[in-house]
Order: sequence, then C-alpha cells, then structure tokens
Amino acid sequence: MTEDDYISDLRARWPHDDASDASLETIAVADEAVRAFPLSARLWEMRGCLIQLGPESLPHPLEESLRSFQRAVEIDPQFADAWDEIGHYYDVVLDDEKTAQEYFDKAKSLRHDHVA
Repeated sequence: MTEDDYISDLRARWPHDDASDASLETIAVADEAVRAFPLSARLWEMRGCLIQLGPESLPHPLEESLRSFQRAVEIDPQFADAWDEIGHYYDVVLDDEKTAQEYFDKAKSLRHDHVA
C-alpha cells in the first residue's frame, strides 16, 4: 500500500460519531502505516487520534497518542493539525489549559502564515 492508500483506508475506518470507538483493528492498521511510512506526519497524527478514540483496552497507553502527535511535528514542524492535537491532549487529558493554549496558538499562527 502507498501512504495515500493508508490515509484513505484509515479515513474509511474512522469512527463516525461520539458513540463509536476506533477499533483495535483500525489502530493496528495505523501502527502498520507508520511502520511502512515512518516519515509521514499525517499518518502519525492520524495514529495519535485513533489511539485517543480507541477503547479502554488498547494495546497502547493513552500517552502514546501524545508521542504520535509529537513525532508528527518533528517530521513536519509546519503541520498545524498536529500542533492542535497536542493542544487538545494537554487540555482534555492533562487538564493543563495554559500549556494547551500555547499549542493552539502555534497551530493558529501556522494556519495564518499559510494563508498569508
């Protein structure tokens, strides 16, 4: 599969409402995708989101989602979506609004710079 194939496959498997969790199978596909394309910021970001959306009985601890988002911004420091996801992690999981806002501001700045 190509990187785009993995992205399309994961989007097709994505939970479509708040009541559904990401399946363990979907998370396994995300793991496979980042092994196949370790320099894909988009796949790392998607993996992090799926881990957060996964069931309680995950093969990964929740902190692994943060590591996935951090890997995405290491690969592509201009990737605003991943900065936003780091902000959401700090806000919702760690209840650290001050730190979260720094990441949200970074994402907003990148989006503004991209449009300008």
